[in-house]
Amino acid sequence: MLIGGSTRRRSAAEAVEPRVAVSSRVRLARNLRGFRFPEWADEGERRRVRETVTRAVLATGLMRDPLVADVAGLGDVTAQMLCESRVISQDLLERGAGAGLVVSADRRIAVMINEEDHLRIQVMEPGSDLQRAWAAADELDTRIEAHLAYAFSPQLGYLTACPSNVGTGLRASVMLHLLGLRLTNDLDAVLRALDRLRYAVRGVDGEGSDAAGHLFQISNQGTLGQDEAAVLDDLSRVAGEVARQERNARLRLARRSPLVLEDCVARAVVLLKNARVMSTEEALDYLSALRLGLELGLVRRLSVATLDELTLAVQPGHLQQSLGAACATEERDTARAGMLRKRLEGIALRA
Repeated sequence: MLIGGSTRRRSAAEAVEPRVAVSSRVRLARNLRGFRFPEWADEGERRRVRETVTRAVLATGLMRDPLVADVAGLGDVTAQMLCESRVISQDLLERGAGAGLVVSADRRIAVMINEEDHLRIQVMEPGSDLQRAWAAADELDTRIEAHLAYAFSPQLGYLTACPSNVGTGLRASVMLHLLGLRLTNDLDAVLRALDRLRYAVRGVDGEGSDAAGHLFQISNQGTLGQDEAAVLDDLSRVAGEVARQERNARLRLARRSPLVLEDCVARAVVLLKNARVMSTEEALDYLSALRLGLELGLVRRLSVATLDELTLAVQPGHLQQSLGAACATEERDTARAGMLRKRLEGIALRA
């Protein structure tokens, strides 16, 4: 690959394998027979559901050293951190009394209780690994069902609060880093094609959120009339095609517009190492450019693990946890810039 006109071959130490797919997630929506959906249930009924579901989840033996909590009892910073890590949703936090969660110690497996449905079983895996996420979610679902009576119709499948989830109750997604397509001005065309194929595309925080850090969730929109294997296979194929187009966009940038690519990365390096005030959105976008630069061999003395860690560390909940206290936006922006200067002081652009 030609970078900036150089014909020197890069060694393995100069670049890392491009990781377009950041993570995969599988969610299963389930409800209990004989109970109203959370939106229509009163507080007492929601509390009974939470207690019943919590006992069933713990009885499966699959959740080691779990966090078990009533959402109303979570501190603001802890709740925000769980949302930022995509372990729970903002909708769960807003549900109020009766909402709960059971989360594994490694945050890979979570069960949200009384969000939109009585149960939202969730498994996340790094990279593009929907099948492994599905296998874990399916096993947990099967074991929970041994203790609970699900709302199920022989004609329709699992009954859910939202009609789009009726059937398998499966919502799967792949998170992709698409900065290359943004820089080549091809991203909008790709997103329109996904919409025509009836795939939902959202930002990192789910429905209604912006694509901070150029991260996009691609997910199925319906499950009625399809089995789980078909949903997962179709999504894997589509996400794989988008990832291929992203890799091609990066190659085109490196070959045809190296200065555009190098300038994007250089600006990110300079600002991350020198800024005195930085918002969450700015930090995520600059870290996104840094990730692209690392994968193309334009940045040295940096690891993917450090970037993954910083992508969480710059977000408000995680930042306040590290500071040991809640603080105002202005204080966070100053502290965030200082933390990034310290953590990234050793990185450099490839000569």
